[in-house]
Amino acid sequence: MTTRTESKRNCEVGEAGGDAGRRTGSMLHWVLFLSRPFGISLGLFIALNLFLALKEPILSATNVWLGVPLSEPWRSLFASILGVALLAPHKLGERRWLRLLAAGIILGFLLLVLSNAFAYYHKLFSGDISTHAKFPFSLVVALILAMELARVLAWRPARLPLPAPAKRFFGTALVGLACFVLILAHIYTFGMTDYSQNARGVQAAVILGARVYRDGTLSTALRDRVDRGVELFKDGVVRFLILSGGTDASGTSEPMAMATHAMRRSVPPGALIFDLGGNTTYDSARNCASIARDEGFDALIVVSQYFHNARVKLIFERSGVRCYTVPARPSRPFRREVYFLCREAVAYLYYLLFHH
Repeated sequence: MTTRTESKRNCEVGEAGGDAGRRTGSMLHWVLFLSRPFGISLGLFIALNLFLALKEPILSATNVWLGVPLSEPWRSLFASILGVALLAPHKLGERRWLRLLAAGIILGFLLLVLSNAFAYYHKLFSGDISTHAKFPFSLVVALILAMELARVLAWRPARLPLPAPAKRFFGTALVGLACFVLILAHIYTFGMTDYSQNARGVQAAVILGARVYRDGTLSTALRDRVDRGVELFKDGVVRFLILSGGTDASGTSEPMAMATHAMRRSVPPGALIFDLGGNTTYDSARNCASIARDEGFDALIVVSQYFHNARVKLIFERSGVRCYTVPARPSRPFRREVYFLCREAVAYLYYLLFHH
């Protein structure tokens, strides 16, 4: 027969277990709530790419996160199925059949993205690519989809003790921050990857210009780029180096200074091709695409700092030339790396939207 003391103890244990369960459930609810802006950001990115792909297929950047054997705009149209599921209002989860439909869509795309990550690691371990990041952007997307899948399956009504204007303000701010973080993740993971070994048959590497001092000395960033291009030439990866840059106000030509440095490192003059009008990355892409057509190059390798390469890939391929990026090896640590990453995140979004 249970005593009064034992009953009280059992009651206390049950209350403690209930409190622990409520705390765990509340914690899970907040984790899923904080992950929601990333799901919305991915959905907005999908919607934006669909708009661009329907306007002109070459403008789409859907292949940044989804590698399926579909040409544009069909790839972006296919991705829009996920976009609808991610952007659907949370309140629609009240209907069980809608929850199950959304969960099925998210799960299907999660498996596709994981297969992309598997393909990435297969290339990494087979030596087709190399990287210091050790994880692809597809894994970042997979994590977002996993969290969104959990949110849909563990659906509960949203109860935030905030007035409507505050909810809108904080919701917009969180989505904006999530968009920025996603762009940074793409810039880092893509830029750190060296695709030169995967670029079999590519005959030329583009070295993008940077600052040259008045005495003709290359800045550290530019010297690192040229040295990496020279390595590609000496290793037999490419037969030509395209030196792309502008001329500053003092009359110092970036391509000519780059050529002097390359020839000092035993690159013959006949292996150098000049683009003297590469004042911006956009100009370099257009000019080098023209050079590639004139010379009969099917694709180009482009060398720059890792934080620049995502934008380089976007601009060059929009210019009509297949592009493999290679990060320059830094000869010394970057002093303003965070600044350059943040600047590139803003520039990437700007070029994605406005540089067609």
